[in-house]
Amino acid sequence: MTYFGNELKNNINEETIELLAPYLELKFRGDDREVFQGEIAKGSSAALKGICDWARAMSDYHKASKIVKPKLKLLNQKESELRVAEQSLENAQLELAAVIKKKAGLDAQYAEKQEVKEKMQAEANKLKRKMDQATKLIDSLADNKVRWT
Repeated sequence: MTYFGNELKNNINEETIELLAPYLELKFRGDDREVFQGEIAKGSSAALKGICDWARAMSDYHKASKIVKPKLKLLNQKESELRVAEQSLENAQLELAAVIKKKAGLDAQYAEKQEVKEKMQAEANKLKRKMDQATKLIDSLADNKVRWT
């Protein structure tokens, strides 16, 4: 093993952990203390203490990574889906803004046309009243037509 750090800890396989497990779980006879402890190894060698601590840490890391890796993979997948959904939302918001702008223009056009319609309706009502008055006047003068001719 000529490499260290993330490469090594991510390349520890299940077989290595199975081979290391009996040593990590080894206990003194008649005692619940584990033999494979850095503090116990420190009595023999400071380097051995480091190796014991490192081996236990790698085992713990491997066990934890079996739980965390699928969750990280799912997290990455969900983040990817979130980015797609956010892009879709942004596109929908842009489309909505365009529709709102178009609706505002159509509302303004409608109000303008409605105003023209009301003016024309008022003018038509005014002309209708004049026509009704003219018709009444003509009908009232019809009796006098005979007398005038």
